[in-house]
Amino acid sequence: MTSTSCNRCRAATEIIVVNFADGEAGPLRIRLKEFPLRACVERHHQFVRPDFAVELLRHLTEEDEPQLPAGEEKGLIMKKYLCESCGEALEPKPDHRHTFSIEVSLVDLDPFGVDLSMPVYKCSTCDKEQLHSLKEVRRLTPAAMAHAFEAANIPPPPGAI
Repeated sequence: MTSTSCNRCRAATEIIVVNFADGEAGPLRIRLKEFPLRACVERHHQFVRPDFAVELLRHLTEEDEPQLPAGEEKGLIMKKYLCESCGEALEPKPDHRHTFSIEVSLVDLDPFGVDLSMPVYKCSTCDKEQLHSLKEVRRLTPAAMAHAFEAANIPPPPGAI
């Protein structure tokens, strides 16, 4: 059930669209663009529905991020990253930073954008550019999203802290 009253002052809320909110965790930068939230007259912000953050995280990690070009992580202590195309070791230093733009469509909400920006590494054998690993991106996504929500002045849901 979606509450239409503010969870802080109990005033009525309406859905607004935030131009953007940025968050960062390690090398991952995330930008949420044109995304919905609820706001009251006191300008308190909250998610459009209680499970919005979980829905977005699930969508990114299960549907969108697996589509990104990413090498394979090997090793427990001494990590090694192998090219997803040819299996050769990726260069140890990033070639450059790349932004991957994703359009997210969640049930009953207008589509909005998410930009994921990470260093990309070039394979010296086949020249394919890719992230170190999908595992690395998935590990960093929740914290980067949390920082983006903080930037949009959306407090964590009650009981989350």
